[in-house]
Amino acid sequence: MKEQEVKKRHAIGEDSNQWENDMKEMKQWADEARKKEAVKSSEPKLSASKRKPLPKESNRVKQTAAKAPEPKKAASPRTVKSSAAASKKTRPAVKKTVKNKNDAPKKPNYLLWVTIIIIAIPCLILMYIFIGSRESSSTPVEGTRFKNALDPKITEEDLKALESSLKLDNAEAIEINLKSATLRININAKDDLSQKAIKKLITDTYKKVDEKLPVKTYFTNKENGDNVVKMYDLEISAYNYIPEKEEDKKGQIHLSRVKNSSAEKPVDDVLSSPRDKQSAEEILNPDTSNPPTNDNKGKTEGE
Repeated sequence: MKEQEVKKRHAIGEDSNQWENDMKEMKQWADEARKKEAVKSSEPKLSASKRKPLPKESNRVKQTAAKAPEPKKAASPRTVKSSAAASKKTRPAVKKTVKNKNDAPKKPNYLLWVTIIIIAIPCLILMYIFIGSRESSSTPVEGTRFKNALDPKITEEDLKALESSLKLDNAEAIEINLKSATLRININAKDDLSQKAIKKLITDTYKKVDEKLPVKTYFTNKENGDNVVKMYDLEISAYNYIPEKEEDKKGQIHLSRVKNSSAEKPVDDVLSSPRDKQSAEEILNPDTSNPPTNDNKGKTEGE
């Protein structure tokens, strides 16, 4: 309306001052119209639910009544029990699983533990053996092979009494020792004695040993029920001299008498002369003029 009035005034030809004022008012009206349009465009659009007209109160009551559920009838105790049993059957069992950070269930590594145990058992056994052997390395291992044997025993006093009784005219020196359950008596006779005189020395020594230490008691095994008590052995040897050269061996005389605990009688032997001279000569002086060859070896191997 205001714009039309301004145009009429312009058509009629009113004052120029009035025209300028009217133009300013028109600019103000245009600016205000632009601002209103900008405000309307910036406001959010209303949702479809807000734009719809609200239903009347009567319609709301009808809708809520239609939506309200009907009252249920009271269930009998039989139906309650059957429904509870059915619910128990239909419900699957829920398993609790422990999850890692990556939501993966933990699985125990049995193979790793089995291998560790298999390796640890021999290591522990070797360690036990090493520690035990190290602790017992400083202590000597004591043992005796004469358990339940040598009864009665020969004491140091018995040996001294026997040594004092062995005073022979034709003997230069007499040595007595008791080692490994064997009583040994070595007689160094005079150099000019004959074999018969040396044999007499051995016989006299055997008799004196029997006087101090009875042979049947100390040098003969005994029966103790089902067991056998082992006793001492006796060795007596006599010689005229010890040869220093090969030429002196022919004149040496060396005799011995041995009484083992398992034997009934002593055994005399001449140690300076071989029992089989031919075998002793082949051993002491072998024939090296005809050494064995491959041909001779092949002949003798099959024999």
